Amino acid sequence: MDALKLLLCFLISFNIFALEAQVIVLEAPLLSEPALKSKVLQRVRKGKNLYIHNQGIVRSPWEMNYNVNSNGIAIDEPREEVEFLKTFTRSGKVAWIPKKYVKVIYNDARESELKMNPYAKYDPTDYRIEEPLEEGYPLVVQDKARAAISFGIGPASKSGFNYGSNVLEENIGNRYSFVTTYTKKVDFDSFDRFYFGGLLQIHGQRSLYFITNDRTSQETHGEIGIGPYISYDVYRTEDRSLTTYGAFTYNLHRYTVEQATRDENFEERLFSGYSLTPKLGLSYNIRDIIPESKVDFVFGAETNFNLPYSLKTKTPGEIEEFWNNSDQVDFGFSATFSLYLGIVANY
Repeated sequence: MDALKLLLCFLISFNIFALEAQVIVLEAPLLSEPALKSKVLQRVRKGKNLYIHNQGIVRSPWEMNYNVNSNGIAIDEPREEVEFLKTFTRSGKVAWIPKKYVKVIYNDARESELKMNPYAKYDPTDYRIEEPLEEGYPLVVQDKARAAISFGIGPASKSGFNYGSNVLEENIGNRYSFVTTYTKKVDFDSFDRFYFGGLLQIHGQRSLYFITNDRTSQETHGEIGIGPYISYDVYRTEDRSLTTYGAFTYNLHRYTVEQATRDENFEERLFSGYSLTPKLGLSYNIRDIIPESKVDFVFGAETNFNLPYSLKTKTPGEIEEFWNNSDQVDFGFSATFSLYLGIVANY
């Protein structure tokens, strides 16, 4: 009698766990409960077959449905869609495996519902690191540095000089930039993303103004600045990265105003002074444009927030109607935008 009961239990269990499923990820966990945070009882390698419970399994289109109503019409029996399937560990203990990590072997049309290997490009369980390993792995090299050179262009800022007359026409040129930076990885960053250092920037622009009384004026504005610079890689892969950065520069300005009239009256004055400029930027980096060169090609955009400043001259004006009794040029708060491209060398 006991043998018959044992055989009956075996047959019932075999029927319940009649389906097989194949593991399609590198290493699937068998969990103690149907929850990802539960205890891992065993790990099963890719290609291994498991017997699974039929709970949550879609009914075969060929399976006869004997559940009918009084008119003999079959009643649909929708099965609950589950995220975990019940199975066994090697020791025979009940366990749960994430359904997305296996392909159920139906031997019918239901197998077409799932790609043969949906994890061909990315396997969330694959912990292996491709060789060759990064230099210094698993330790992060502490003395890493970057040197960058870039060239930018953007709209020039408008004149700050008060001519005392109406400006009939403006021909505002572009603002050209040359920027170089040198930064080193900060000590507290173990992920090689934060870099801090300094920058040197040079800006130049030229604009032409047509003023009443047949007068023209050409303004040439040169600027050189230095200051601290910090960057952070917000996104990074083996061949691409996205970097945001900020800086604060102390600038020396050289600003010339050349005025002339048709009757050949001409005068030029030089104004100079200092200013402070915060800036923010974002760059997209194509890493190792030449394989194993550690040189990246970068392009991006930045905004300079020009704080109010004044430029003065020591040269008195000889033609009074040109200068409106002014020996100073005042610039209010403004923002200038530029696009740039360049290269970054990694040390």
